[in-house]
Amino acid sequence: MENVLTSAKEALDMDIAIVTEIVDDRLVFRAVGGDASSFGFEAGASIPLEDSYCKRVIDGSLPKLVPDAGNDERVSNLEITQAAGIGAYAGFPLVLSDGRPYGTLCCLSHSPDPWLAERDLELMAKLAQGLVRRLEEESQE
Repeated sequence: MENVLTSAKEALDMDIAIVTEIVDDRLVFRAVGGDASSFGFEAGASIPLEDSYCKRVIDGSLPKLVPDAGNDERVSNLEITQAAGIGAYAGFPLVLSDGRPYGTLCCLSHSPDPWLAERDLELMAKLAQGLVRRLEEESQE
């Protein structure tokens, strides 16, 4: 999983990459790559699902790319945007083969990133597919 996080973070030139899991009404940070502490995150910690970008990406109310979170009215007033200092976000849903959402693969940056584009989502989609395969293989062991 570390390789996937490093690949996503470096390819998108973001500060951190995270694999999240939805557990009841919480969003759990399963794996974190990069300087997560600068956002106030750590592996194993969780936040209310309702307050997350990930929930909004999964339910379709937020696009997978948010180049300037501070000036995007859909997220600028979320507590997490301000508390974590989120400038840019890229996230892709992790959907299990039975259709259940597992969580997301996401990247965050403290600075806005006007260069986030569709090509970034293509990479995130490929990395997410590989993660889902690995998660399902691990659950069968």
